[in-house]
Amino acid sequence: MTQLIDYILGGAGSGMIIALMALALVLTWRATRVVNFAQVGQAMFTTFIALSLQTLTGSWWVALLGALVAGAVVGVVVQYLVLRPVKRMDTSGAIIATFGVLIALQAAAGMIWGGDSQAYPQPFNNTALTVFGREWPISAYDLVVIGFGVALVIGLTLLFTRTNLGLAMRATAFNPEVARLSGVRVSRTLTIGWALAGIVGALAGVLVAPVSGISPNSFDILLVFAFTAAVIGGLDSLIGAVSVGIGTGLILSVVSGYSDSSNAPVVALILLALNLALKPEGIFGHNSARSV
Repeated sequence: MTQLIDYILGGAGSGMIIALMALALVLTWRATRVVNFAQVGQAMFTTFIALSLQTLTGSWWVALLGALVAGAVVGVVVQYLVLRPVKRMDTSGAIIATFGVLIALQAAAGMIWGGDSQAYPQPFNNTALTVFGREWPISAYDLVVIGFGVALVIGLTLLFTRTNLGLAMRATAFNPEVARLSGVRVSRTLTIGWALAGIVGALAGVLVAPVSGISPNSFDILLVFAFTAAVIGGLDSLIGAVSVGIGTGLILSVVSGYSDSSNAPVVALILLALNLALKPEGIFGHNSARSV
């Protein structure tokens, strides 16, 4: 039992990072009804920018701020240059376009920063915490990651429930045409949604890089886990992305602890297949019509 608790605690930080990336996927889906598979590429590219700022300034906080700004800019650029031109195409065409963006970002990162994995500076202590005379498999850095995630979730919740911008974003996600007739500037709202998703993805990238390292392809496995969490939670549900993302991290930590870490992607795909077979709209999703 103690070993199980250790494995669960050890997956808390990674679960929050998966939740953040799943949240970014959900934000773009709600805005455009397209799963942005380039999201991890955007996160990777902005994390490389953060690494360059870290090397230049020596400040982790300056690097984090730079990554968030770069994440918003890259998100808007992708939306304007890629998604807008293909918005009249079917969904499959837009999804293929996001894969193209992912490949392009990985190639660009390789040309600028090289293809080898690079270490990202560790801003906080990443050794196990000692409490009541026992070492627990959770570190100060894990607590920082969880704190960032909780703060972001609270901020987004307040944004979507307490502000006019959040109401406009929810209306646009539900029915763009009705929102436009109600006076919402849909195009601008969609752009804000993509910028917000870029910021969330950039935060996830900067938080995972000190643990995993950074290379053009280092976040690919994160896409598998985040996509799994987003689909199981329900692509329309922010709550689903966060809760299932955290739960996915805990489950994968237990699987890696009792077997081997190479089994984690297989387990994620099995969970995804079961969800698609039993509840394709997601745990927190819905497929019923709404009345207004």
